Amino acid sequence: MKNSITDEKISNFRDLVNSNSNFVFNAYSNNNGKNHWNLICSCMDWLTVSIRHLQHAPELDENIDVRVMQMFSLISSIDLVSESIAQLHRVFINPKTVPFSGERICFSQRIFDEDDNSYFKSIRASFGAHPVNLNQSTSKRFASWPFDSYSNEGELTVHLYSNKLDEDDLVMNLNSKELMLFLITRYNYLDVISKKINTLYDDFKKKLSLQRIDTKDNLI
Repeated sequence: MKNSITDEKISNFRDLVNSNSNFVFNAYSNNNGKNHWNLICSCMDWLTVSIRHLQHAPELDENIDVRVMQMFSLISSIDLVSESIAQLHRVFINPKTVPFSGERICFSQRIFDEDDNSYFKSIRASFGAHPVNLNQSTSKRFASWPFDSYSNEGELTVHLYSNKLDEDDLVMNLNSKELMLFLITRYNYLDVISKKINTLYDDFKKKLSLQRIDTKDNLI
């Protein structure tokens, strides 16, 4: 599972967060009664863990069962990145919105009418998170044993069985290139958050510059 993603971006982001005389810590350790600093640190830590895992992920094994779990590890790492980015977005940009909401650019041949965020969750559920307990539409579904895809739609395929009589199986494919596109768009969103932090710091400096400093005769 070789890819071009590196930990440089998250390392630079961590440096930014810790720069400017700890501006972020002072601004967010007590933000309206909530310690958002702890959340920021958690997000940075798990972004680093996930990205470094993806950097050093081994080549896919020939054994299908081992390969399935390797792919689930890939999916889990991407999920950690996506969730961490969403949390940082809520802290620094808008607490009431989710980044990339409504977008449908990462996945083709989707079998559910979902945006990229939701469809990724469906892939995650079907390929290892909880494949024996799926809820879609009006039926309960269960994922089959994953097998090598017999088309060009991806590397692995599962059938999603229904608990309803005479309801057809659904066929879901897992495509690593689409997963990487989903990952890269989320990871690159750190640039947007970094720009916002710089703007917040600039606004803070301007606000301080407008505060009058009283002069005193006593030098001490």
